[in-house]
Amino acid sequence: MDLTYLGTATLVLRIGETRFLTDPVFDEEGTAYDFGPWFAPRSWFATEKRYVTPESPASLGPFDAVLLSHDHHADNLDMAGRALVADEARVGRVVTTVPSARRLARPAATRDAPGRGLGLGGRAVGLAPGAKTRVGPATVTTIVARHGPGYAPQAHEVTGFLIDVDDGPRVWISGDTVLFPALEGTLAEIRRQRPVDLAVVHCGAVGFPRAPGFRRARFTFDAAEAIAACRLLDAKTILPIHRSGWAHFQQPEDDLRGAFVAAGLEERTRFLELGGTLEL
Repeated sequence: MDLTYLGTATLVLRIGETRFLTDPVFDEEGTAYDFGPWFAPRSWFATEKRYVTPESPASLGPFDAVLLSHDHHADNLDMAGRALVADEARVGRVVTTVPSARRLARPAATRDAPGRGLGLGGRAVGLAPGAKTRVGPATVTTIVARHGPGYAPQAHEVTGFLIDVDDGPRVWISGDTVLFPALEGTLAEIRRQRPVDLAVVHCGAVGFPRAPGFRRARFTFDAAEAIAACRLLDAKTILPIHRSGWAHFQQPEDDLRGAFVAAGLEERTRFLELGGTLEL
């Protein structure tokens, strides 16, 4: 099994002949987005992509499945990513939350945008937390997640993934989440069942400090929570992603790297550069 990092939370995973893609983000550097509701001033939830994705969708070939944390934010599924998953010749199915699958299955909207229909029909596979599906030689289990404080809109419409490869490694992908009691309990149970070979943690301490009611809220792990989650799992290898490249990421990557060193996890932790590959 190997993983190639393409930026934000986009990974290409290869398990023999089976190929996965996570959270497809391919729009051009400098593309601006508004993550807020229609009635909120744009400045409250505005953001911008600040890096060049090292590969285009056309160069990557087909995928058996896309593992999608959620469909309604462009830093997990942007416009180019939406065009990719809509093409049944390039993506076999999309494994995601039940609400995301319901939206993606609807007929394609006249004007596309995050959270709208893409006409995927049965190719959109919605799983409740703890449910499983098979993709090639791997069992994929959806893992509970919460995208910010519990009062945030759609905070629970997000998922992580546990990938168990037949006679191979076990990989947890956090998805966009903060650390909260239900996730802590789930991670402890995963560790009890079988150790995790790789923990892929979405970091960045996402926040929107201009938005009333959310000025101190976080929507993804900061370094302290990412480290705590990895300790709960006792992960053999740690891969921090979703850590830089966007205006709404609040924790500098240097601070994240320093925290893993200070925690004594430097030897376990890999920081892949764009286009870099990790083999398990």
